[in-house]
Amino acid sequence: MSEPISKHEEKGIPDQLIQIAHEQEGGAERVLGQIEVVQNSFEEIQSITKDCQEILSSLLPPSEERDKLVSRLEEIAIHSDNGLYNVQGVYDLFQYQDIVRQKLEKVGHRLIDVSEYILTNLLPAEETTKRSASSGRDILQRKAQEADQVKDEADEVIAEFFAKLRAQKPPQP
Repeated sequence: MSEPISKHEEKGIPDQLIQIAHEQEGGAERVLGQIEVVQNSFEEIQSITKDCQEILSSLLPPSEERDKLVSRLEEIAIHSDNGLYNVQGVYDLFQYQDIVRQKLEKVGHRLIDVSEYILTNLLPAEETTKRSASSGRDILQRKAQEADQVKDEADEVIAEFFAKLRAQKPPQP
């Protein structure tokens, strides 16, 4: 029993590429929004840590415990700095991802252009041309073991091709 074809599979490859690019763009926007929240949290941790260090320095007399607590707060600030640095790295990765998305869209649009060109310029429009071997249309409608439907016309096309090819080559010494 065959599975039903999803809407995604019904579309042509160019349309699928463009759809993937748009999905990537939407996903990237959501992730970037969350990353901004994380960045703000790290900045807030840095600010609170600095405030705590100042409060400790002004309230408590110098002691080993106070110095140890200030040291731990400095470690928190360092980890927060590392977190902010890593968040910046994620932004850089998403800029790369955006470039990949744009390339996907570009490839999809180019494939659509090629497809439209082929449909407009290369597919035969005349009924007599559609039945000729040179159009290649009968290949899709016949079994592989069957002969060309119009072999004489196919032979003429091949002969014409080779004649033009020979005419373009300079004579060999």
